[in-house]
Amino acid sequence: MDTGRGPSQDGKPAAPQSDPPQQGLRERKKQRTRMAIYEAAMALFAERGYDHVTMAEIARAADVAPATVFTHYASKEDLVYELRHVANDRLRVALGSRAAEVGVLTAVKEWQLAMYEYYVESPEKVKRSRTFALLLRESPTLWTRSVGFVYERQKLLTELMLEHYPQTDPFLLEVAAAQIAGAVQASQGRYQGDLAAGMDRTEILARAAERAEQAFEQLARGLGDVL
Repeated sequence: MDTGRGPSQDGKPAAPQSDPPQQGLRERKKQRTRMAIYEAAMALFAERGYDHVTMAEIARAADVAPATVFTHYASKEDLVYELRHVANDRLRVALGSRAAEVGVLTAVKEWQLAMYEYYVESPEKVKRSRTFALLLRESPTLWTRSVGFVYERQKLLTELMLEHYPQTDPFLLEVAAAQIAGAVQASQGRYQGDLAAGMDRTEILARAAERAEQAFEQLARGLGDVL
């Protein structure tokens, strides 16, 4: 059973989270353009607020055509939630590389802690993450959209756990995925609250790590017969 208590079952330090596989030149160029648009948008949102920025203004700030913005993002909401794709890609990698060794719960906990580090690994990312946290609190539309992404992650977790536990009742795995996704979202909400409150990086990460331990210990107690 995965206890979720330590970095690995053999007591060794957890392996670092891996990035998704290397992409081709064309795909890397496309991704750079996409991130330039995202970063320009977040800077404008920080300056003016979500409701006072248009897609055309984002295009000008990113030095691309408006059509290019819409090629990558259908709406401003999609721009705000860009990093969920990064998080989901890294979750796939984390479970694929770590779950067989340490169990699903520990692999998910390692992924979440690694993402917390990623979001604040530089002063620029701290500022961007604070902007994101504040936007969620200021815009009911964005907050409502975030609820749908809990289900998106639940579906992803179900899919990944079916690969690791093919003999387990799929319904029980779906229930487990819902519990894990809910715990991740609850912890992340507190993390975003700390960002919005202006806490420094060290305190934010310490509090996030403590909550992760609490959340995954509780999950381990409740899911011991399934995972």
